[in-house]
Parts: sequence; structure tokens; C-alpha cells
Amino acid sequence: MFGRVCKEDTIVEGGMRLVIANSHVIILAWPDNGVIKAFQGVCPHTNTPLAEADFDGAVLTCPSHSWTWDAMTGEPIHPKECWLAEYPVKVDGGIIYIDTEGVSPLFAPR
Repeated sequence: MFGRVCKEDTIVEGGMRLVIANSHVIILAWPDNGVIKAFQGVCPHTNTPLAEADFDGAVLTCPSHSWTWDAMTGEPIHPKECWLAEYPVKVDGGIIYIDTEGVSPLFAPR
């Protein structure tokens, strides 16, 4: 079930922000020339919050150890170890909604 997380005007194209939805920590990223995406808000390697991640409009970079992910898909760039879990997003009437049902953060094998 989709739940309201924020207004669309609180994120800009090429930007990102942290939101909480149903106790899930989530990063909203709006890739350049893309659509708003929602990914798990913690690094799958160290469980570090990604709220302080670098985002250049295309790539998310973990602030702790520089793992990188494609912000269009959540696919790992370096290393090719672990994807970011993606949550369904809906934008309606200037409001962003996220569905957390059935989605859990992914973690790299230890």
C-alpha cells in the first residue's frame, strides 16, 4: 500500500533526500533526465546511513567506503557486490508516495 512521504517540490532533479516510510529508511533520488526513485537508505555493506551519500545526478556514492550504485536502477557499479533494494514510487498531485510492502533492504554476504 502506498503511503505519503513528502511533497514533490522538496526534491529537485539531480538531487536526493532521506525519507521514512513505514519504519523503512529510504533515499529518494531524482536522477538527471530520469524519474524519482526510492532505494534503501542504508549501505548494504556496512549498514551506514546513505543520507550523507554523494549524488552527482547519476551515481550514489557511500560516504563510508565509496561503494557506488546507479541511481536509475540501484545496480552496483563498484564493486559489483550488492544492489540497493528499490521501492515503488508514485507521484500524484505534487505528493510522493512509496510502497514498502514486500520490500526489504538488501545486504552483502559477510
